Amino acid sequence: MNNKGQAPLCKICGSEISDLIIEEITGEFDTYGVYYCRACKVGATIPVPTHEDLKKLYAVGGYREKTGRRFMPFVEYFILYFRHKRKNRIKRYINNGRILDIGCGRGLFLNVMKGDGWDVAGVEFDEATASNAASYYGIDVIAGEPHTWKFEAASFDVITLNHVLEHIPDPKELIQACHRLLKDNGLLVVAVPNLDGMQSKVGKKNWFHLDVPYHLHHFTDNGVSSLLSALSFNIVRKRHFDLEYSPFGWLQTLLNMSGVEKNMLYAFLKEPRQGKDALIAAQKKDLTLTVLLFPLYAVLAIIFSLFESYAAMRGGIVELFALKVHNDTQ
Repeated sequence: MNNKGQAPLCKICGSEISDLIIEEITGEFDTYGVYYCRACKVGATIPVPTHEDLKKLYAVGGYREKTGRRFMPFVEYFILYFRHKRKNRIKRYINNGRILDIGCGRGLFLNVMKGDGWDVAGVEFDEATASNAASYYGIDVIAGEPHTWKFEAASFDVITLNHVLEHIPDPKELIQACHRLLKDNGLLVVAVPNLDGMQSKVGKKNWFHLDVPYHLHHFTDNGVSSLLSALSFNIVRKRHFDLEYSPFGWLQTLLNMSGVEKNMLYAFLKEPRQGKDALIAAQKKDLTLTVLLFPLYAVLAIIFSLFESYAAMRGGIVELFALKVHNDTQ
């Protein structure tokens, strides 16, 4: 409930949402809960962080280093590999053209696409991050909300939202902007954590991909699918397994459930300065438990992520490929 005792409103459909499905999540600035809209099948983080709090969360030096990197060098090697795999998935539908990556971070993915001959552009929430990406890779990256963007309508062949939609205060507004910016039959790629997945159901507030308060919305497979369909997109493919996100999601969730300091392994893997800080702050008990449990949990993480994705079809993430349907009323 908000400060006046009223139920919060869903940002997608405007309905009151009173179903508190996950409560007492400790995070930066406050203690949060996840409220669920039965109409939209989407959860929302309440209370909503203020605009100033969001700026602090995503500031350079906090969410990522000034270099744009977030992880240790050996992890960065795999991240580059995964960006090339993402490029190949897109090229199954559109071989070349102009691409917009919303929430482009350091700009690594756009640099991969640029190297493949694409005309690239990016958007970031934080102005310093956008500036760093633009200068480091020499690509067009802007900061700001959708209503401030100066891109021309129907000017992109592909738009990507890779684990970005859950960070956005108004997801509906963003998807509408994507529809306007895409050419007819242009491709929208959206990947989000799956609130209805097995990882979420087992992990609850210990689920690694919950990530409150960074995640303002929490999508189910049906929720994100319905949103895209309602806004004139035709979904042509879904993926429930991603090697970059699925196994590690289980691994860190299992460790969190075992009483280890929350997301400690993830903190170790961050850029050396942040990883070193996490190591210094760690308790001996947490380090010992992580070392002892890691071999078993790593195997279980692979088994569970394959089962949930291919047998149960309830993976920890869902990635959708959708084509813009021309709407004559727009």
